[in-house]
Parts: sequence; C-alpha cells; structure tokens
Amino acid sequence: MKNIILLILVSFFVIGCAPKGKVPPSQTQEVKNTVIKQEVYEDAIIKEPVVADEKGANKIAVLYPSKVVGKYAKSTVNAVMAYLIYNNKEFEIESFDSYDETNINILTQIKKIQEQGFKKVIALFTQNGYEILNRTHALHFAKVYFPLINKSEISFAKDNFVFGGISYEEQIKLLKTLSSEKSTMFYVPSYLGNKLKALYNIEFMDTNPITKEIERTTNKYQYIMNDERILYNTILLNTPIIKTSIILSQLTAYEIDPIRILSTQLNYNPLLVKLTQPRDRTNLFVVNSIGKVDSFIEEYSDLLGADIKYNWVDYSSLVGAEYLMNLDTDENKKIIETDIEENQVKYQQKLYRGTSYGFKEVTDIDAALEETYNTLIKKQEEKKEKEEQELLKKQ
Repeated sequence: MKNIILLILVSFFVIGCAPKGKVPPSQTQEVKNTVIKQEVYEDAIIKEPVVADEKGANKIAVLYPSKVVGKYAKSTVNAVMAYLIYNNKEFEIESFDSYDETNINILTQIKKIQEQGFKKVIALFTQNGYEILNRTHALHFAKVYFPLINKSEISFAKDNFVFGGISYEEQIKLLKTLSSEKSTMFYVPSYLGNKLKALYNIEFMDTNPITKEIERTTNKYQYIMNDERILYNTILLNTPIIKTSIILSQLTAYEIDPIRILSTQLNYNPLLVKLTQPRDRTNLFVVNSIGKVDSFIEEYSDLLGADIKYNWVDYSSLVGAEYLMNLDTDENKKIIETDIEENQVKYQQKLYRGTSYGFKEVTDIDAALEETYNTLIKKQEEKKEKEEQELLKKQ
C-alpha cells in the first residue's frame, strides 16, 4: 500500500516539476525542433502542479553544467525531489543547464533564475565554475549550496555560499591510522586520482610510500604484481570500482598478502561486492562519510533514480535541500544527522570493512586490526604448509 501511495505522489510531483531539457548550440536544427516541441509540451504540463508559496520559501533551482557533470545532474534533482516530497510541503524545483562552465553561459542561466524568483540554489559546479561565480555578484540574491566542493579547497567564500563536498583529506588521515610501516598506493591518472595521490604523498610521507600508476586502458597487471616491495604492505587503492575489483582479484591470484587494503569513499559501492570474491575483501577497509537517513527517503530516492545510501553527491544534495528548506522556518525540521557548521557540511568519517555480503561498520578498530593481523598470519602458515607439501611431492 505504501508503494502505491508513493508512486501516486511521485507521478504527481514529477509531472508538475519536470526540468526542461537543454541542448548545446551545435545540435542540428532537427534536434532543436524536437526539443522546442518538448518544451512547449512541458510548459503546458507545468501550469497544473502544486505551486510554491509566494515568498519562494519552497522554491529550489538546480544549476549545473551538463557537459561537465552530466552524470550527477539528474540524480541530484531526484535526490532533492525525494526530500521535498518527504517533507510534505508544496514546492517548486527547476533545473537550469549552463552546458559548460564558461562565464557567459553561467551568467545567462543565473539571470533566468533571478527572473523566476528563485532564492535558493543548488549549484553542481567544479572549482572552475565556482571561481567564476565567486568573482561576480551574479548570485547575490540567493543562498547557494555547492554539493561537489569542500570549503578547504577554495581560498575565499562569500557568506551566501555553503559547501557540501566531502573531505578526502580527512578520510586519508583516518586511513593513515590503520597503516603499517610500509605502504603502497595504486592510482589511475585523473582529476580525482591525482588529487588523492597528492594528499596520500603528504600524509604518508614518513612511510616512504611506493606509488603504482594504473593506466586507464591497461589489462595487464602482472608487471605490477611482480614487485616484491609490495609484499606484506598496507595497500591504498585510489582507483575506480572496476580497476579496484581487478586489483583485489589479482592480489589474491598472485598470493600477495597485504597487511590491510585501504580505500576512500571512492570504493564505498555495493558493485565492488558483486565484482569480487569474499576472500578478496577479507582485509579491506573503506571510509564512508554518508550518514544514515530515514528509510522512507531512501525508498523515495530509489524510486526516483537517486542513490543516497552509496552516492555521496546525491547524499550531499539531500543535506543541501534540507538546509535550504529550513532557512525560512522556525521549525528547523531536521531529519538528516549530518550538520553544517561555518558554511561547510561536517561529515562524520566512519570506517567500514568488507564482508562476504557487503560492508559492515567497524565499531572496534583495535579488534578489527587484530583480526586482520591474525588472518595474515594464518595465510602465511597455509602458504608455508602448501610449499612444504609441494616440495615433498617433488622428492
């Protein structure tokens, strides 16, 4: 019954609040005509829905550059909508696509946002787009939330800017407390990969770390695994899910027994469980900054196509939606455990361990570390016994 009611609610709000699609100028005239017809149709539908209050308290604009963050935009809108539906108040949400992070395109969309009376904005920009916004007064009329950016990453912030990006620096510091005297990092060259590599080199400087670069297109891992220096190391994986799953399986296949395998939020993903065997994850520890939320919001989000349980950008957007909705009310209806202090979301860094069925939060770190150490000793003993048996066979 709950799901039926939910589907009715979702259908009502989605029809009423459907974001308008945008296409870059380079598209063909045929495509343009199709989009124009679609927008006329959407405009006709938008006349019917629930209308937000006149003060604009429940109006949220989502501003994003589709060319840069296209994969996040839709799920962000869905995560925000899930919160608004759960909040059980009239609302209006509309997306504004700047296509890229160029000055003219961003300012054009901001003008539209202002003209339509939005005073609360979720801006899915990287640091490049942020710098443009920070240099102008274009968004002086609104409270702006940046889900992708951490305040520590920028040099100056305006009072009306709030940041929701997680802190990889804090995550790596937590992982350092689990590290042994020797450590090795695997990473894939990319914006995030290079960023994590730099943070790792700073934090692990005293361990004289080994760095292993994994090429984006490589399918050969033998040359990486045939390095005796990584035996019985702590291994830090700053690699995407697919690469991580391959590395984990290769470590098992080549009988390389790390003391522990550590990773940031990058690999807190249930897909990793599907792509690896339980024995590959026996000593895997992952940091997660996503807090727990009401199960109903999780269901709403899932039905709408957002993942607030494992996707930190969706969760960050959810935190931003609650913050913006509470600005104009004395109720302070807070249902999300993560707080915002000094214009930055304060995430709690929690440690999770890989199990046969998924991820389990580590409540006793010392006990978990002792268990992984005992597991390593057991593996070494089994390997030694196997070698002795093979030697006997040869004799």
